[in-house]
Amino acid sequence: MSDKQIQDWQEKVRSSFGDETKLYEYLFETMNNFYFRYLETTTDRDLKTSALAPSVWGARSSESSMVDALKITNPVAKRGMIEMAKSYPKAMNPKVLYELSAHVDELSSERGKIKFISKIDWGFPEFNDSEKVCKKVVIFEYSDLTQFRKELALKLEESCSLFL
Repeated sequence: MSDKQIQDWQEKVRSSFGDETKLYEYLFETMNNFYFRYLETTTDRDLKTSALAPSVWGARSSESSMVDALKITNPVAKRGMIEMAKSYPKAMNPKVLYELSAHVDELSSERGKIKFISKIDWGFPEFNDSEKVCKKVVIFEYSDLTQFRKELALKLEESCSLFL
């Protein structure tokens, strides 16, 4: 590639993702695609990114089908979900919570830092026991728009491996 072609391509990337609004739109759209594959459940469909806390974006879902929840292969989560299923009768409608979030420390065309957190919580019914939560944290730092565009989905995929 010639220097001129590289400059033209870099300018095209900057015009596509150059301002913060476009970066957030791309982040949210990419995350929305991951919800379909990893967070949608028998009851929660068509999940969209929303604000979960200041500078934290993502989605949450719940799974009340223990058959579907137990398809997750993570040994810690699986063991916990089995214990939860044994502890609560079906009439209580026990469920597992899933979450994928992006904690945005910085998001600009020059650089950024996002912490992706995937979470499985089987602490039914209160969901406030840290011993009944399994998390995966992936830090994504980039130093230019090309890296942001190329690596965003890879980092989300790495974080979502918790749900496999």
